[in-house]
Amino acid sequence: MALFSTRDPRRFRGVHIYTSERKEKLDKLVAEAKREEQIERGETPEYKPDIESYRGKFAKNLKRADPDRRRLHPGIAIAIIVVLIILWHYLMTGSFRF
Repeated sequence: MALFSTRDPRRFRGVHIYTSERKEKLDKLVAEAKREEQIERGETPEYKPDIESYRGKFAKNLKRADPDRRRLHPGIAIAIIVVLIILWHYLMTGSFRF
């Protein structure tokens, strides 16, 4: 029995940081030309959805939480301050009498 479980390493994601917009446009034009060629020959073109249309649709859990939920309720904050003042007074005087 182990005290701490070992985590699996993260999987590699080959996301390019630097891209060439010119190359992307050229690839898109070539794909469109091939698709039109297949249509002219009477073949059914291979369907590949555009990645740009799906960008940001599935990243709901990555968005920040509602800022109102992260705030401390004012009543709880006041109670914590009162407890800290009483504790500070006890540490300074040695009694709970005011």
